[in-house]
Amino acid sequence: MLGGVAGHAGLFGTAKDLATLMQMYLNKGNYGGVQYLDSNVVKDFTSYHFPGNRRGLCFDKPEPDEKDSPVTDLCSPESYGHSGFTGTFTWIDPKNKLIVVFLSNRVYPDAEENKLAKLGIRGKIHRAFYEAVEAAQKIAYQ
Repeated sequence: MLGGVAGHAGLFGTAKDLATLMQMYLNKGNYGGVQYLDSNVVKDFTSYHFPGNRRGLCFDKPEPDEKDSPVTDLCSPESYGHSGFTGTFTWIDPKNKLIVVFLSNRVYPDAEENKLAKLGIRGKIHRAFYEAVEAAQKIAYQ
């Protein structure tokens, strides 16, 4: 539809680079005091747009029916992210102020065996982040 060019075409970079980019999105387009993207653009690209479709314009969203969601049921409906073909995964949760970056190469040595999906690895890692934040908050309030 877009001639092979789209904002969701993939994640390429180091973990630090992706975390920086995700922090800019979490900050509604602002990073280091510089407004790189208008906050309305970030809102538009990270929102639901069509009933029955969990996709934003540039990012995936949690499935309203949690059992079919690509992410943990612990994330908020405001959250958004990307899970790439190669296994790379990043997720931003504005409500919980959480950014997850998971880099992998599931296509090495070939793309045939998709153990990340078959074993639900990205979802388990995603859940572990939320559980770790919850545990840290409990310790902080003691």
